[in-house]
Amino acid sequence: MEGTPLRRGLSQEQFSRAIGIFSVVSSPSRLEILRQLNSADSMSYSELKASTGFRAKKESGKFAYHLRKLLRQGLIQHSRTDKRYRITPLGRLVLNAAREIDERALLHVEQVMIRTTRETMEPFSANRLVQSLIKEAGMSKDAAQKLASEVEHFVMSHEGLYLTTPLVREMASYLLLVNGREEERYRFAKLGISAWDLESAISAGGGLQNALRMAGQRALRERELFSLYPKDVVDAHLDGELNLREVGTTSLAPDHVSVPLKSLGGSLERLLSLALSTRVELSIVVPGGQEPSALRSLLLSAEAALRSYGWPVLLNAVLMDEGLLGAAEGMRGEGGSRVAFTLAFRGSSAAALELASRGLAASAIEGGASAPDLRSFMGMPVDPELPMVSVVGASINLPRLTYETQGDESYFSARLLQAAEKAASALELRLRQLSRISNGHPQLAGAEVLGFVNLVGYAESPPALRLGLGMSRLVESAGARAAIAYDHRSAQRMRRLDADRIPPSELPRSPGWALEGYTSGHYVRGDGSPLQSPPTAYAVVVQSHEVRATSPPAGHRSCPRSASAGRAAR
Repeated sequence: MEGTPLRRGLSQEQFSRAIGIFSVVSSPSRLEILRQLNSADSMSYSELKASTGFRAKKESGKFAYHLRKLLRQGLIQHSRTDKRYRITPLGRLVLNAAREIDERALLHVEQVMIRTTRETMEPFSANRLVQSLIKEAGMSKDAAQKLASEVEHFVMSHEGLYLTTPLVREMASYLLLVNGREEERYRFAKLGISAWDLESAISAGGGLQNALRMAGQRALRERELFSLYPKDVVDAHLDGELNLREVGTTSLAPDHVSVPLKSLGGSLERLLSLALSTRVELSIVVPGGQEPSALRSLLLSAEAALRSYGWPVLLNAVLMDEGLLGAAEGMRGEGGSRVAFTLAFRGSSAAALELASRGLAASAIEGGASAPDLRSFMGMPVDPELPMVSVVGASINLPRLTYETQGDESYFSARLLQAAEKAASALELRLRQLSRISNGHPQLAGAEVLGFVNLVGYAESPPALRLGLGMSRLVESAGARAAIAYDHRSAQRMRRLDADRIPPSELPRSPGWALEGYTSGHYVRGDGSPLQSPPTAYAVVVQSHEVRATSPPAGHRSCPRSASAGRAAR
């Protein structure tokens, strides 16, 4: 190679040596010989020949040729003492490099993605499987690498496979079984969660309750992600286009239940039974003439019980009369209070401001409201006479749609319709499960059931602001009602996922918004100007110790002022 310029960082001798090694490992047969020797301490000629598929006598010459190539490059060695072959440190290094190159190339070209129980979608990685096998099954590194390579080969050779972490675990468990590794298979087996994760939960403390909760949550989450929801809905959730709130319980309970106080009969047992059958918010609509101290006692007792159960539902008291404010007497919002107040009487803004100054979550319906206009703190419809059940199919990430459509209104509308159709299919699935909800709850007999698709990040989406009421019509055309309800968890997760793909300079944030995440629900800025211009209703919501009255912007249809979300067009 005289006259050939030296490659940067390599001498001529090193470059020639690298070419020789790459030439040797370019053969699948020679790579398989390295893999077999890497998984065993040593092998005889006949053992190695049989394990690499050279079984016929006429293939002996070909097999010997491959051995000579590997010996010449120092990738394997042959002992004259025991007549056995072993892989050298250089051979192991080259094999690992070849595996990594192959994995990276396949992932780059095909982008094989795996859906995880952590509610993410990530590139498939054999190295992660290797680490899990070492940690959970107690396998040696060499044995784990060999098994992970078999799983990887299967995954890459089956195009279009809908890959999930439970499926990969099943593949690995099957290979452990057929390879006679029963003990490792047992340790790696899935019991709702893996045996290793369960042992870790028990070791971490928290007793029986913590172990049962963790096992149950993981099993329920997998059921919904990988067995219940349509695949396009799950992928949209994992990607961040949609958000399914509290995956694992979405098919088992509604997001919001509202009941008149009289249906509870002052019973703490009835209240707790309803609260434990609700995922997000339980509203109690309280008319005038009730005893504030009795209501306060009921709320505090229920909150204490829910804390002991570890159940995160919010208790919202909808107070229809100013005389009921005594129910909040002395209450403060420290320590993550699970009690909120919606004030539905004239002059409620000042009272809501006082509650907010104590850290309590409160919303105000200025001027009072009739039954069709009443909303809970989080924005779901309530009624002073009838029980109501509300279900949100999914929340749609409006800022993501804005970024991906570059603000083009027509393209944005088309993408919104597609997202709404996915969210509507999730809603349809959830509504089919509602027959389970009223079992054992006579106070829900005759309840009106409403389904919604929630819109998150309205204030950060210029096309959404321009569409206004047109957004409700788009969602309705997909077969669902639209809502702009408070859902901080969805808003926070969506913005966190968007931060990984949208440049910081283009990641939107609304001025005056103190919470992490996008805006959700109807809020106002500190100067009193609307933070959002909702397409259905206008509201006052207290979240940062502030109350400001909102009013419809010029050019928009005037709607009744109510709490966070408007009842969508039917």
